[in-house]
Order: sequence, then structure tokens, then C-alpha cells
Amino acid sequence: MNDDHIFLSVTEAYDRWASFYDAYDNPMVFGAAQVIEHLSDDACGKVVVEFGCGTGRNLAGLKQAGAEKLIGSDLSPGMLEQARARDPEFTLFQQDMSHPLPLADGVADLVLFSLALEHVGNLISPLREARRLLRANGKIAIIEIHPFLSLGNVSAHFREGDDIVRMPTFPHRFSDYINASAKVGLAINQCREWRPHDFQGAAPEKLFKRGANVPLLVAFTLVKAESGQP
Repeated sequence: MNDDHIFLSVTEAYDRWASFYDAYDNPMVFGAAQVIEHLSDDACGKVVVEFGCGTGRNLAGLKQAGAEKLIGSDLSPGMLEQARARDPEFTLFQQDMSHPLPLADGVADLVLFSLALEHVGNLISPLREARRLLRANGKIAIIEIHPFLSLGNVSAHFREGDDIVRMPTFPHRFSDYINASAKVGLAINQCREWRPHDFQGAAPEKLFKRGANVPLLVAFTLVKAESGQP
């Protein structure tokens, strides 16, 4: 079978993907969902803001874990339509994550980026905005494709019939996360690399494509640095 590769903007690609995103066989999404389960304690009774919230599946999971208020932003109208249908109580914004959200400073206990920062060339702007929204004792959680993979051209894409749809992505090194965090006054409190054998349940076959021990995802927890910028 000869596949046609189509390259679209991030908005166009996710609009096209939105109706079947949650049902798509995506090992990264499967893994990220399990990582997010570990955020339950940080979300319970708290305000959560997610950049690149997509269909709202992460927000829904955190609501089930007891989050008090769920706020999301995404560039794709199609994805946001799915999120609104999932839960009308979500507060949602259509916006580029590099731009400030219409929210007051310090409103969030937990800020989440899940499989979203690969679409941003410069990490400084979204991390600076996340820090602005963060309360003094809050946390920022980042879940991304592991640099070992992203630097090897593994990135967001999907199959639609005979077409493989791709979109702009930017592989980030560990140093990119470290330096951008420090630049905006954030400290990396924790870093964990997730391998296929770390996940539970009926895992997709694609999850083990590179073996059980090759890191699939990286997860960072960031907090405000004591001497960080305002």
C-alpha cells in the first residue's frame, strides 16, 4: 500500500483528527493517560489548567479524581467542540499556548501540558504563562514524547484512510526543558522517564514497538523557584 503524506497546520490537523482522536490507537496517549493518573492527589479539590487540552479527556480524568475546577485551552476548534460535548462545565478557550490566557495571576494549583509542547518551537513563552497562572505552592506537570524518540523523528501524526497526516513539531532536548524552566523562574522538582513495561492494563501492541525498556515518555514536575522571577 502506497501511503500519501499530507502536511497540515496544527489547527487543521487536529480539527481533522478530533472526531476519532479518542478512539485512535495511539501508544503515546495511552501512556500519558496513565501518567496523569499519578496527578490525582495534586488535582483533588484543586483548580487545574491544561494547555493543549484537546478533546478534554485529561480534564475529565482529573475531574473524576476530584478536581474542583477544570480550565482548558487549545488551538483547534474541532478539539474544543469535542471537549465541550464531553463536559459543558469545563471552562475552555481557543488560543495559542504561547499567548496569555484571560485568567488572573495565581489561579491554578496544577498546570498541565500533555503531548502539547512538541508543537511549540520555543518553550519559554508557554512556561512563562504557566508560571504566571500558578499559585505559590502549585505544580506544573509536563508529559511529552521522550527526547530519545522525538530527536529520532517520532512525532504526532495519524492515519486517515490511505493518508498519513503530519503537522509541525519540534523535538526538544532535556537541556531545552531545563534551560527554559530556569529562564522563567521554575525549578524541576522531579523527572521520570516512562518505559512500556511501566504501564498497566491492556497495552496497545504499538507500545512495545521499540522494546519494553526504551523510554517512551518523559514527565517533569516544575515548581516556582525560590529566587524565581515574578
